[in-house]
Amino acid sequence: MPRRRKRKTNWKRQEERALRLRGVRRGTPDAKKLSRAFIGPALARAEVEAQAQAEATKTENDYRQGGSGDESDRDETS
Repeated sequence: MPRRRKRKTNWKRQEERALRLRGVRRGTPDAKKLSRAFIGPALARAEVEAQAQAEATKTENDYRQGGSGDESDRDETS
């Protein structure tokens, strides 16, 4: 039966390791980059919501008029 080798290093299990955190001092944040990061997605979301609202309003108006599109699509003879 083979023998088990004993580790020759100072290996420890993950639970036994001591972790240390150090704070890193940085300069002041770049206001332009932060504003782009926050405002860009908000503008994109607002644009999508405005398009959805416009589509819903158009659909609602078409439903009230009894048509399914522009008046130019209708046949004038009927």
